[in-house]
Amino acid sequence: MPNARLRSLPPLLLALLSTSALAVAQSNTIPGRDLRLDDTWSLDAVNAFGNSAHFGTFPNGVSPFGAWTRVCNPGTSPIPFTAAMSPNHAFIHYLIARESSGRFVQISDWSYVKHTFGSSNDPSVCGSCAGPGNFNFVEVGCSDTYANYQACDHFNLGPPQEVDPWLGAWVPTGSLFDRGDPDVGFPQNQDTIRSLTQTQANVLNSTMHHQVRVYDADLNVTGATFWWQAGYLIPGEADALRSDNIASRQFFPSWTGSHWATSDGTNLLSGSILQRWSGASLSSNSNGNDDGRFYVAVKVTGPTNGTYHYEYAVHNRDNKRGLGALHIPVCPAATVSNFGFHDVDQDPSNSWSGSLAGSEIVFSTVNNPLRWNSLFNFWFDCDAAPVTGSPLTLTQFDLGAGALTVAVTSTAPLGLYNQNLGPGCGSPAPTLFGTGSPDHGTIGNASFGLRSTGNPAGATCGFVVSFADGSTLLGPGCTLYSASTASVGSLLIVAADGSGAAAMPLAVPNVPALEGIHLDFQMANIHAGGAYLGTFNLSNGLRARIGSAISTCP
Repeated sequence: MPNARLRSLPPLLLALLSTSALAVAQSNTIPGRDLRLDDTWSLDAVNAFGNSAHFGTFPNGVSPFGAWTRVCNPGTSPIPFTAAMSPNHAFIHYLIARESSGRFVQISDWSYVKHTFGSSNDPSVCGSCAGPGNFNFVEVGCSDTYANYQACDHFNLGPPQEVDPWLGAWVPTGSLFDRGDPDVGFPQNQDTIRSLTQTQANVLNSTMHHQVRVYDADLNVTGATFWWQAGYLIPGEADALRSDNIASRQFFPSWTGSHWATSDGTNLLSGSILQRWSGASLSSNSNGNDDGRFYVAVKVTGPTNGTYHYEYAVHNRDNKRGLGALHIPVCPAATVSNFGFHDVDQDPSNSWSGSLAGSEIVFSTVNNPLRWNSLFNFWFDCDAAPVTGSPLTLTQFDLGAGALTVAVTSTAPLGLYNQNLGPGCGSPAPTLFGTGSPDHGTIGNASFGLRSTGNPAGATCGFVVSFADGSTLLGPGCTLYSASTASVGSLLIVAADGSGAAAMPLAVPNVPALEGIHLDFQMANIHAGGAYLGTFNLSNGLRARIGSAISTCP
C-alpha cells in the first residue's frame, strides 16, 4: 500500500509519478526481470465458486471461461506479485480462438484481466526454489499457480484499458478497485483505498459480467478447432524475454445439455496463438523501445478462376497505442474485391473499412482500434499472386512517443502476372483468366492456358488476341481491348461445356527471347440478345505477361 505521504498527494500527480517511474524502468528494463508461463490447462466454463456456468438458453447463451496457469522465475531477481492496491504485480490475460473455413478468429471478448495478489513459491522447472520466500514475490527459481475459477472472481478482475501493456503500468487511483462496483462515489473512488469488496464481487460473480465470455454460437461450429492463449504481463521485462509469457493449448468443447464441458489438447506452445493457424505464415515487430509488439499472420488460397483469397490476422500482444490502420501493398493495376473484417465484439457499427487506394489496400477505423491481448481479421480477394517478404505498415491509433507506424514483413498481392484490362459486356459478362501450374506465362510453361467462365452452356466461344495495344469502344459499355477492330486475330473457337466454361491452351515455349513481352486477349461468345450487335457478349480484357524474370507489378 502507498504510504501516508503518497496518499496525501493529488490523484493526478500520483498517477503521473507512478507512470513516469515505470516508464524509466521499462526503457532500461529491470536487470534480471524474467517470467515464464510454464503451463496452462483446464480451460473450463466455470464461475468464481468453481462450478460449471452458463447464462441464457442454448444455443443463444454465453459462458464465462477461465484456465489454470503456472509461471516460474528463470531470471535473477524476484518478480513482484503484490496485491492491489499496490501497482507492483502481474496481470493475467486470456484469449480464446477458433479456426474454421480457413479463418482464425478470436471468439472471446476483450476481457478483463486478473490482478495477481501473491505467490506460493513452489518448486519449478525454472531452477532451484528455496521457497516459501516472500509471498509478495515470485522468488528466483520458484513457481506460482492460479486456478481457472480465480480467473472468474471479480474481486481481482480489472479493465484491460487500465493497464499499460508495454510498461506493465497500472495506476490504482481512480481504478475499478478504487471506485468499487457499483461506484462508491467521490471522494472514496479517488483515494487509492480499495472500495471493491468481496461482497460486491460475489454479486458480480453470480452473473455474466466481466469474466472472459464466449457465446454458444461461437463454440457450436461443426468441424472447427479451438484454442486458448493465457499470458502474464509484468512491469520492466524486456521485449526479447516476453515471448514465453504467453502460450496456447487446444481444447475440445462439447455441450452437455446444461453447460459446455471441455478437454485439453496435449501440445502446449509458447508464443502468439497465431502460430496455431494451419497453413499461415507469421511475422512480428514492435515500435522499437517505445511500444509493444504486433504479430501478423497471413494465409493465401487459390487461385480460383484467376483470383486469390487473402486472410490476415493481427494479434496485439502488448502495444499500448493500438492499431488504427493496416496498409498492405498491392499492384496498382490489380483487381481487389470482397473486403471483410472480424473483431471481438458483437457490434457491426464499428467494423473497419477496407478499400483499394492506389498501391495499397487499406483497412482503417475511427473508433475501434485493435488493443492489446486481442486479434482482428482482415480479408479480400485479388487477382495478384502473393509475394513473400513484402512490407506491411501498421499505423498506431493513439498518438504518443515513438514512430507512428510499425513495419512488419509479410506476404502481399504483388504478383500481377495476368492483368485485368477492364470489364467485358453482357448480362452476365463472361470472365477470362489464366490457368496452369503456375497460372501465368513463365518461359517453358507447357501448362499455361486461358479459361472463360460465365458463358451459356454450349455457346460458341471465340478467343482473340490483339496485335496492337489499346482499346476500342464498340458500343455503350462494350470495349474491345485492342487499338482497333482490325488489329485482332482469332485464335480458337470452341463450345462452352455444360457449366459454361471454355478453355484454350497457351503453352509458352522454352524461348528466352519471349522474356518480357505481353499479349492481350479477350473472349466473345455468340449469344442471342448479346450486348454487342445483339449477338456477342465479351469477356474482360486480359493481358498475359510472359517471362520468368518479369517484375511483379506491371
